[in-house]
Amino acid sequence: PPAAAGPVPPAGPGQATPPAAAGPVPPGAVGPVPPAAAGPVPAGPVGPVPADRGGRVAGRAGVGDPAVALEAAAQAVALLALLLTVGALRPASTVCTLWGVAVALRVLRRGESRVRRWALAGVAGGSVLLGGWLQLLASRVTLLEAYTVPAAALALGAGLVALRSRPGLNSWLALGPGLAAVLLPGLVSVLVAPEPQPWRRLALGVVALGAVLGGAARRWQAPVVLGAAALVPLALHELARGWDLLPRWIFLGLGGLALIALAATYERRRRDVVRLRAAVGGMR
Repeated sequence: PPAAAGPVPPAGPGQATPPAAAGPVPPGAVGPVPPAAAGPVPAGPVGPVPADRGGRVAGRAGVGDPAVALEAAAQAVALLALLLTVGALRPASTVCTLWGVAVALRVLRRGESRVRRWALAGVAGGSVLLGGWLQLLASRVTLLEAYTVPAAALALGAGLVALRSRPGLNSWLALGPGLAAVLLPGLVSVLVAPEPQPWRRLALGVVALGAVLGGAARRWQAPVVLGAAALVPLALHELARGWDLLPRWIFLGLGGLALIALAATYERRRRDVVRLRAAVGGMR
C-alpha cells in the first residue's frame, strides 16, 4: 500500500535531505499570474496643457484666438473712423488722440510680452503725436519747434528707456533719431531762412552743447557727434553774421594768433586729436 502522507521529519546531522514526496498539486495552490510591470509607453504628456500668464493656452494663440480677432477688429474700427474724418482736422485729431490713449491703456495689461509692449507703446505714441500735429495744423500754428520737439521728446524718451533696459544697445540706434529730430530742422532753418531768429539760434546752441556734454559724461557717441555736428556750422554762421559788424583787422588778427598757436603746439595738438578720436571711437 502507498505510504501515508504526513510531515517529513527533518534530516539529522550528516544525513541527506530526502526528496519531497511527489503528489498531485492542489487546484488552489497556483495563484493568478501578476500582470507585467512593463506596459506601453504613453505617446505624450498626460495632463492639462499649461497656460501663460494671460490665461491663454500655450501654443494656441494665433489667428483663431478671440483676443487677436477682437484686437484686429478694434484696429479696423479706428482706421475707419479716421478715414471718415478726412478733410476735418480737428475730428481727426480727436480720433488719433483717443485711439492713442486706448492703446496706451492696453500696454498696461498684465501678461503681455516685452516685444508686444514695445509695439503697442509705439502705436500709442505715434497716434498721440499725429493727433497733436493735426491739432496744430487746424490751429494754423507755423512754429517749427511745435512739430519737432514733441516727436523728438517721444523718440528720446523711448531711446533712454531702451538704453536702460538693454545695456548693449548702441546709442546711435537709441538716441540718433530723437537728436536728429530736435537738431536738424532748427539748424536748417537757421542756415537757410533770411530772418535773424536769435532765440532759435540761442536755443539750438544750448541744446547742441548740452548734447555734447551729456554724451561725454555718459560715454554715448551719438550725442557727442551730433551735437558737435550742429555746433560747428552754427558757430560758422555766427561768425559770418558778425563779419560786417566788426572791423576786418579783428578777424585777421584772431586768425593769425590761431595759426601761430597751432604751429607752436602742433605735435601736442596732433596727439590730442589722436586721443580724441580714440575716445570718441570707444564710446557706446
